[in-house]
Amino acid sequence: MSKIFLLFRSWVSVVIYCLTFSAISAHATVVVDIAIDQPQHHYAQVAIEFDTSTSSEVDYHLPVWRTGRYEILNLANGIRNFTAADSQGNQLPWRKLDKDTWQVQQTLNKKITISYQVYANQLGQRTRHIDDSHAFIDASTVVMYSEAARAERHLINLHVPATWNSVSGLDSVAVSKYKNTDATHQFIAKNYDVLVDSPIETGLNEHHKFKVDGRDYELVIWGKGNYDSDKMVADLNVLVQQSKHVWQGYPFERYVFMVHATSGARGATEHLNSTIIQRSRFKFSDRKDYLGFISTAAHEFVHTWNVKQYRPSGLVPYDYQKENYSTLLWLSEGSTSYLQNQLLLRGGLMSSKEFLENLAKRITGYLHKPGRASQTVAQASFDKWLEEGGDYDKNHSVNIYSEGFLISWLLDFSLMEKTALKKSYRDVHNTLYQDYKIPNSFDERDLLSILSDITNEDYQQWWQQNVHGYASVDFNELLAKAGLTMSYGEKDEKEQQKVKAWTGITTKKVTHGLQVTRVEKNSPAWKAGLTLDDIIVAVDGLRISDKDMTTRLKNFNPTDSVSVTFFRRDELITRKVILGEIPSNKLKVVTVKHASDEQKAFFNYWTGIEFPTSDN
Repeated sequence: MSKIFLLFRSWVSVVIYCLTFSAISAHATVVVDIAIDQPQHHYAQVAIEFDTSTSSEVDYHLPVWRTGRYEILNLANGIRNFTAADSQGNQLPWRKLDKDTWQVQQTLNKKITISYQVYANQLGQRTRHIDDSHAFIDASTVVMYSEAARAERHLINLHVPATWNSVSGLDSVAVSKYKNTDATHQFIAKNYDVLVDSPIETGLNEHHKFKVDGRDYELVIWGKGNYDSDKMVADLNVLVQQSKHVWQGYPFERYVFMVHATSGARGATEHLNSTIIQRSRFKFSDRKDYLGFISTAAHEFVHTWNVKQYRPSGLVPYDYQKENYSTLLWLSEGSTSYLQNQLLLRGGLMSSKEFLENLAKRITGYLHKPGRASQTVAQASFDKWLEEGGDYDKNHSVNIYSEGFLISWLLDFSLMEKTALKKSYRDVHNTLYQDYKIPNSFDERDLLSILSDITNEDYQQWWQQNVHGYASVDFNELLAKAGLTMSYGEKDEKEQQKVKAWTGITTKKVTHGLQVTRVEKNSPAWKAGLTLDDIIVAVDGLRISDKDMTTRLKNFNPTDSVSVTFFRRDELITRKVILGEIPSNKLKVVTVKHASDEQKAFFNYWTGIEFPTSDN
């Protein structure tokens, strides 16, 4: 650590403690200084000052995972130059106990300051990223904690370039309380759990503020792109008003939407009263792309209640040093996916056509997910920490988002039907918000009790069949309740559905052919023995030069036998594939002809809008 930084750190500590400490806290406070001293090299210097220790040794931890992502991460791999000192500047002995725990010794009756360097170049993981234009800081990946101080107030001081703007869901420190320090880069968290669930975006950014129903909202955008920030603000203004259709009341007075318009990184994470959304800088202007953005914003906003206000047992309180298991993560994520588009639909931010197109896409995904016969949604929830994705997962697993969406949909329609459109799945979530707020939690027995209270019926059998069993769905029967049906469009002269040849493989273009990236279990290609990473070079003896198999398959009919030649382990192999069939057109969800008044009422209660009278 540089001498300049140490002197700077000491000066800041004196200023804070002498002039402001008593004004901030009625009890002990942890003071965190984060200096972005070499942004071009992705470095930050961190110093954390803790109140007087009551033990002879203290363990300091960096979490092994971050909130919103149920996966063990190697977050400590970017920590170097760890030191520990008392208030007199005397160095204290320490040792590392495991990959994410530093034990400092000779700490009894001493105020301890730990210091270290952080390397922050993990933009796509939404953990920590620093460059010469900004810093994104998820504190769980930057700030260490001790169990003894976890409940204490944390003061965050950012030392950043003067031209940078700092934004967080954390409370800003009032300028009037401080001297000789820039309070525009200071934040306060009432404890460590609030700190690690309130990321900070600081840098050169576009910043908008708006107010809705007496609550403050902010949109901060880092990065250039083809976005229209005025439209984003206008639509977010509408979105945040739709929560009243699910929950009674708000858990925040202020909410921050953080957006990264960048290259490569994509995804989003929910936080206590904020979200971080990452999208390609050129994925905002087209309607399809923009719908992806506003849908993501809706998903993360739903999480402000579902997960941030009520969570399953096993995740309350968070244990940051190991996996937090639950069989109900499908409700945390899948229900959020299910509710997000309802908010958009009710706010007029998504058309009924777009809503039904999304529904059709989800049904198609389900029909081509062999893993639904190998893993239940409860098992997928428990094993989320092991999920790796890829070919094996798709063939032998289900996803808590998509499968959780399906179970939420089934449950919603069941509740609506049993209560004659007086109650729905929205009432389940409002009950969880009203009666099971953190620090409470809920388990499967609580959910079964809520379902019983709503319907006066026992849901044990339903639960075993669909949550702990392999859910089987007749989609036309399900859709018919709301006056909808599935359609693949055109039919042939005999009024049969038009079909096309199908192999069951997904490929990507590589230098010498098409590399297999997925083989659907029990598909024609699977039965013929093709597998992941085979490189297809020819079909029926002719070289394949297309970007995928689609064009070539147009030359064949279902049940045709074709020879597929490919490289495996650099050896040339040829296999016979008996082609299967799939519908020629994409699946659509459309309205039935002559929908009944009951079906129209069901649709209206489900979506909050009138039954569609056309494809629009």
